[in-house]
Amino acid sequence: MIFFGAESGSDATLAAMNKRITTDQTLQLAARIRKFDIIPEFSFVVGNPADPERDTRETIAFIRRIKRLNPDAEIIVQHYIPTPHPDGMYGHVDGAIRFPDTPDEWASERWLNFTIRQDPRLPWLPGRVKRRIDNFELVINSRWPTVQDIHLPRWSRVMLQSLSSWRYASGFYAAPVELEWAQKLVALRKPRWESL
Repeated sequence: MIFFGAESGSDATLAAMNKRITTDQTLQLAARIRKFDIIPEFSFVVGNPADPERDTRETIAFIRRIKRLNPDAEIIVQHYIPTPHPDGMYGHVDGAIRFPDTPDEWASERWLNFTIRQDPRLPWLPGRVKRRIDNFELVINSRWPTVQDIHLPRWSRVMLQSLSSWRYASGFYAAPVELEWAQKLVALRKPRWESL
């Protein structure tokens, strides 16, 4: 496997992030690397503050294009979380969040959840958009359980894929409670959480 920070499905967002890559380059890479039996792990930061709804819609559509080109590609989905920076934060969110002043504040549950992107409570990310991001992540990780989970029994993979295939095929991600339950039942590894 090789990790790539693809970040977004929008060329405008990539330019604003100063990523110096394009969505076409990511698609070409996804297709080309498949020929060498290397699994790409693409990370995406979803919920761009300028227009989180459009960014989410475009990035989900882009991820679906990657999966058509290379079904083995692994996808890491994260909310856009700003980090304090002396030159200003990407997305022009300076002043939108007051960061902690002390180590004790940073160690609180609120800021732990913010840092690990579990419950960031971002003022520019509407709840319905956050739920769509989270639900899409649940569906895609069930449809294609990570190959990094070498201890996951075959029956578990089949169950997750069966439960999620109709959701992914139809683009219906709302309220995937059966997938939440199934992932807990099989204790599916989540590389995104393990890497934070």
